[in-house]
Parts: sequence; C-alpha cells; structure tokens
Amino acid sequence: MTDMSTHDVAKLCGVAPRTVLRWVDAGVLPGYQTGGGRRRIRRDDLIGFMRSRGMDLPSILQRRRDRVAIVDDDRLHVKTLTRLLHVEYPALRIESAHDGFGAGALLFTFRPHLVILDLVMPGMDGFEVCRRIRAEPDFDDVGLVVLTGHDPEPFRQRLEELGATEILRKPFRIAQLQPLLDRYVPEGLQPPQRRAADSER
Repeated sequence: MTDMSTHDVAKLCGVAPRTVLRWVDAGVLPGYQTGGGRRRIRRDDLIGFMRSRGMDLPSILQRRRDRVAIVDDDRLHVKTLTRLLHVEYPALRIESAHDGFGAGALLFTFRPHLVILDLVMPGMDGFEVCRRIRAEPDFDDVGLVVLTGHDPEPFRQRLEELGATEILRKPFRIAQLQPLLDRYVPEGLQPPQRRAADSER
C-alpha cells in the first residue's frame, strides 16, 4: 500500500476526513504535504497511531502471513533453500536479499512474517540485522531464524537477546525448520497431507 490520503485513512479508521485532518494538524498522526498541497499519511505511521489508540487494524494494514524472506550472500544456498521451502509450502511467497542492507529494504517493501538470515555477510552482519528488525515495533511478531556455518553456542545468548527465534548451524535439514514453519505459516497454506496429519493428533 502506498502512502494514503486523508480520505483513505478516514475510511480505515471509520471517521470523517475532517477528523483525520485535525489529527494531522494536532501532530498526533504524522503526515506530510505533497507538492500540490495534499495531505498524505504513511502506512507505518497510521499503524502506530491506530495501535496507540487501541483501534483494530483492518486486514489491508496487517502483514500477510504467506511471506518468507531469505537473507544470505550465498546465492546457491538461497536458491536451494527456496526450492526446498516451495516443495513443503507451495503457496509461500519467498523473496531474498544478499546482504544486510538489502535485508532492511526487503523488510519494509516485502513485509515478511518469517526471516531466514545468514549470520556472516559482507557489510552489515546478522547481529546488526537482528537488532534493526527488533528495533521496529511493527516487526515484533516476525519469526527470525539465524543460520551460521560455525558452532552457534558462543554467540547463542547474544542472538537470543537480539530477538532471534531460532539459531541453526549449516548445513541443516529442512526438518529442523519444520516446527517453526508450521508455527508461522497459516494452516491454509500448509500442504493437505500435513493438515490431515495434524488433525489426527
């Protein structure tokens, strides 16, 4: 969703456009003016405002739970992991970035619900990416899987403090991701055989 007009915001909040203008003028809802003098409100600013007021977020503002981001400078590993995930969850939308800076941009444009992140990358490493993700209130509920080719124990505590959901050592089996994927992927996107097996438990 692009930045919204006061009329768009009014519909989402169930109020009159005049009320939205008053919120913006009072500074309680961040907004800006276009070159033509029209008011615009950014999506994340509206989400923060609605949450601070205890307002229910409409579905259009909620992050779709069918998106996984893979962040790894090893392009072959990204390709392989993408293929394996699509075998298990054909309906998933998967996008990738190959460094920490690309991860930041992908987070806001793609808005994944699960991030699979390599720890060692050129530029911004996985530690800093974790910190930046968790610094954004709108991404508190994003699952964050950190991958490393080294023994993870020496820095496991630091990663958990930075908000990592799971830490796996490469190479790993896709089965190790299964419990996390089942938790973060909606039931409707899971293969029929898994849904049937779960219902029998």
